[in-house]
Amino acid sequence: MSKELVLPQLPELIAKADNLPSPPSVAMEVLRLTSDDSVCIEDIAVVVSRDPALSAKLLKLSNSSLFKRGSEISTIDRATMVLGLKTVKLMALSFSLAGSLPKSGEEESLFDYDAYWAQSLTMAVAGRSLAQLVKSRYFDEAFMCGLLSHIGQLVMAECMPEQYAKVLERVAGSMPTAEDERQVLGFDYPTIGATLLRQWEMPEQIHESIGYSACPMDLPATSSVEVTELAWILHLAELATTVICSSRKGPALSQLHETVSSRFELSDSEIDAFIIGLENGVSETASMLNIEVRHAEPFDKIIEQARMQMVSVSLGTAIDLQQSKEREEALELEKEELSKKANTDKLTGINNRAFFDEKLREVIKEHIADKYDKGLGLLVLDIDHFKNFNDTHGHLAGDAVLVAVAQAVDDGVRGADVAARYGGEEFVVILPETDEEGLLLVSERIRQAVEATEVTYEDKLLKVTASIGGAVCNCIDHQADGPALLKVADECLYAAKEKSRNCSVVTTVDSIVL
Repeated sequence: MSKELVLPQLPELIAKADNLPSPPSVAMEVLRLTSDDSVCIEDIAVVVSRDPALSAKLLKLSNSSLFKRGSEISTIDRATMVLGLKTVKLMALSFSLAGSLPKSGEEESLFDYDAYWAQSLTMAVAGRSLAQLVKSRYFDEAFMCGLLSHIGQLVMAECMPEQYAKVLERVAGSMPTAEDERQVLGFDYPTIGATLLRQWEMPEQIHESIGYSACPMDLPATSSVEVTELAWILHLAELATTVICSSRKGPALSQLHETVSSRFELSDSEIDAFIIGLENGVSETASMLNIEVRHAEPFDKIIEQARMQMVSVSLGTAIDLQQSKEREEALELEKEELSKKANTDKLTGINNRAFFDEKLREVIKEHIADKYDKGLGLLVLDIDHFKNFNDTHGHLAGDAVLVAVAQAVDDGVRGADVAARYGGEEFVVILPETDEEGLLLVSERIRQAVEATEVTYEDKLLKVTASIGGAVCNCIDHQADGPALLKVADECLYAAKEKSRNCSVVTTVDSIVL
């Protein structure tokens, strides 16, 4: 036994409507008879024969391409014998219910009754044909469910025209989807239709399958096999109907291919052939119900249009994806540029103090995690007598020298080392993995590069030197070890200045004592 739908009764606006459709007496008599285990097919034939119009429809049906089985059938008794008890019951219900529903409305109504019936007839034929294609034994039930699947839209159009007009205005001439209705009204046609049919005491598999046809993936785990199978068949029949009746052919065909392939293992060509084969059945069913259904194109042309839309949508999606990728890459590049700008010294173009501080924290963390075999080294460089240089040659000349020295420092470091301007005429270098010998080697290379640097400013050849202090710590245990090691390196810088300037002084500490 499957779970009841969430909506237990019709919305009040509909429930109180005077023009709410009711099942015809023949349909109710057929239902009553078929609920009796002792009923025979002759009893059904007697009831059907009381309604000449229904009898004529069943005769047409038994001779149609949907049911044709050998020689022509000319009597209702013969039709009921050939079609069988279940088929006669369901088809009698389908046609008697459909015959009782309105085929047109008020002139000012926005609801397209012709489109509704074209959709319903196509759904009925598509449901039955698809059930047969996937070898389901519920093909007659699928026909009835398809024919009544959109009855909720007819009910809303008839019983709450002003409210439903808001939905119709939203879709601008198209038949609304269940999602369109939920967004405007808070409920949808599958729920309305299922609830009405339950109140009419239609078979459970009919109203529950219709209720979940828009979202069979939401079926409760306790749902019967019959309801589950019918709900999925109706869902796929809806997609096939959208291909035939709607302007959204391409996306619907694409989704139909994907879902049928994964659920029933049918090829795309089999699905396309199935849709093309619906044309005669739709035309014959329309004739039985005295409804004129005109499709703009033959179904084979419709499939061609749907395929073209699929290609167009695929190309559009590919272009959108490419444009999205390009936008993401541009944003990432912009982000990198902004990050680089935030971490770069504006004057010299090398890393600034903020970047140095962040990088030192990262390297300290890696040392604490024992990712290096050697110690952490820091160098602090100061341009000798830079204040006097500025006073003599001016700040613009000083800026030119700072740029040149920064380049010399950056060129002198190893691949894994990080050079930065610390502030003023002071530069720093992080050597993530080194010993004292390596630290001194890099320090001297940088010092010599600065000494060899020549800057021409206003026809003057300017030269400077630098003093460098450095320290290596072999054991890093805390984040605070970074600033403490920098302080040791700074002390070595002062020792270099006191010694003679234009020299390097480095030292090694086994651990930092805080």
